[in-house]
Amino acid sequence: MARVLVVEDDPVVVRSLQSALEEHGGFETIGTTSTTEAAARAAEADVVIAGVRSIGTRGGGTRGGAAGAEDGLAFIAQLVAADPTTEALLTTATADADATARALAAVGPLRHVARPLEADELVPRVHAALERRGLRRTVRELQGQLASHTAELAATHGSLATATERLVQAEQLAAVGRVVSGIAHALTEQLALVGYAEALKSRVAADPELVELADVIVAAQKRLAAMVDEIRDFASAGDDRRSLARQPADLAAVVDEALTILGFDREVRRRRLVRQWAAHPIVELDHDKFSQVIVNLVSNAALATRPGDAITLRIAVDGEHAVLTVEDRGDGMPPEVLARLGEPFFTTRGDRGSGLGVGICMRIVEAHGGRLTFCSAVGEGTTAQVRLPVVPWRAGAGG
Repeated sequence: MARVLVVEDDPVVVRSLQSALEEHGGFETIGTTSTTEAAARAAEADVVIAGVRSIGTRGGGTRGGAAGAEDGLAFIAQLVAADPTTEALLTTATADADATARALAAVGPLRHVARPLEADELVPRVHAALERRGLRRTVRELQGQLASHTAELAATHGSLATATERLVQAEQLAAVGRVVSGIAHALTEQLALVGYAEALKSRVAADPELVELADVIVAAQKRLAAMVDEIRDFASAGDDRRSLARQPADLAAVVDEALTILGFDREVRRRRLVRQWAAHPIVELDHDKFSQVIVNLVSNAALATRPGDAITLRIAVDGEHAVLTVEDRGDGMPPEVLARLGEPFFTTRGDRGSGLGVGICMRIVEAHGGRLTFCSAVGEGTTAQVRLPVVPWRAGAGG
């Protein structure tokens, strides 16, 4: 059963309204002449009926806290501010032209009732107010549901955009993979010819320098073949990744060997390679693949520096991890470039770069259970750091 709150400054008017509502409308009512009490009980009511008085009417007499004295318009405004679904009717005496004008201007004729009033006029207005309240609440519920659905749609749209981006990227990788597969086949055939260096070794066995050069050629051939396979794997999203052939190895020795190969690189040869081995940690490595990481990091450092500049390599142990850093004092990178390192096909070298090198290195290091990170600032250079888990029983090995 609907409940109506009646607040008027005249208790006779309150009783009259309550009687009409209860007898002719079947409503429960709450009656009061105090706006303080009315405000406290407003939440119990479905509709509020309040009186509006002009200041000075009835000789200006007032009762403390009475609705007429404090103005029903202000009282209703407070209720609506607290609950926008509040439905209220304002009553005025027919003889009080000023109060009637104010009420009509504030709420319109549908929410205004003139006194003295008849029950057949008041009850339909209350029923209409109840319908409006129900509609307001329904609208608010729908708005809440709409906001919720909008948020869900926004989240779905974001997920769809991400999925679409990944799909496009996957298609790009697949397309590159198809091209690279053909190129890789041709490169593998040509690189196989480099294997003749093994045959040359037996004929130049008397010349240690030529034997060493032949060994470098053979090592480079293996490294390039592995690089071709890794690029093909990367472009095809790693569906056919080969398992790593990991064996315990001295990290410093592996780095030294890779730097020996880099000694024949023209750009690297024109820089000063500074080794600072604070330890010789033992780590489990796929020798060829990890050498690829070292070659890539040092080559990148060489391209970012000038002839004669130093490239510093450090090896240390931090708890359960071996730490290899490659540091240069070259051009450095701005934050927006640094944030995109490892992104497929992203390169700042134009035609000189594929945009795959750093990403491949990250994948190799991660496959070893490690992490490759970069720190850089424009004009201050770049530091690449590789963290790898050490072999537990050799964690304290040092040089």
